[in-house]
Amino acid sequence: MAAQSPRRRASRIRTAAYRRRLFARQTNPLASRERPIFRRRRGRWTAARLCFFGAAALLAGAVSFSMLSFPPAAADIDAEKRAAQDVASLQEDVSHPQRSASLEVPALAQNPELPTGCESVALTNALLSLGFNLGKTDIADNWLPLSEDDFVTAFMGDPHSTDGHSCMAPAIVRTADAYLAAQGSSLEATDITGSSLDQVLDQVAGGNPVIAWCTIGLEPPGAAYRTARENGRTYRLYANSHCVVVSGYDLNEGLVLVSDSLAGQVSYDLQQFAVRYYELGAQAVVIE
Repeated sequence: MAAQSPRRRASRIRTAAYRRRLFARQTNPLASRERPIFRRRRGRWTAARLCFFGAAALLAGAVSFSMLSFPPAAADIDAEKRAAQDVASLQEDVSHPQRSASLEVPALAQNPELPTGCESVALTNALLSLGFNLGKTDIADNWLPLSEDDFVTAFMGDPHSTDGHSCMAPAIVRTADAYLAAQGSSLEATDITGSSLDQVLDQVAGGNPVIAWCTIGLEPPGAAYRTARENGRTYRLYANSHCVVVSGYDLNEGLVLVSDSLAGQVSYDLQQFAVRYYELGAQAVVIE
């Protein structure tokens, strides 16, 4: 056989290689699109930089997430600290003028007529304790202002509905004053929001039931799903926000007595109640 020239031999090798690549493309259409990342040194350096910066970004994100997600909110920490300090101070003060108090406040149940109407029923219970004659739904039916988007100065939604929301202290003051004026009473509702636990208990000791905001069963409030600002104060709406009447306390036992439209006449741990009271903005209303 005649010897093949180097040029022809190289040509045949290139042709064979081409046919192999063509066959690979036909059997695997994606093969022609594949590009090894580390084919060249420049590519290796680019890929290395991408890997480094990607890892750094992931690490920074993980650190930031852990810092933001796991510690409790500052407001929660302040509420717990303030509650603990207040209760400790009250219990250690042996000179406190009144170690215990108890007022006669009814505990009408909000259900079934007012599934989301704890605020109006709390006002009703407070008014009944002061000698006014009214039915359970009178306040909600005739005096409570309603709104589609305002939960601070009105009730947002309908307290007769399970889809209703809530209202804050300004709405209850507005409602109470309208009712009291219609009755020709000299009494007025006062928004004492911001009062310390000691000040709330002093009101009770003085014979004034205090309408206060907390959570259902004193469970953690969770995340607020709506926020509003009114007269320099921030109000937050929680899914389990609740309104009760503080009707008594016992410093020796560390208990607070409340008229609860969901639970009836109940006693709660004083410090735990104070935590929820502060977390809900220390909202309180008295009628005097």
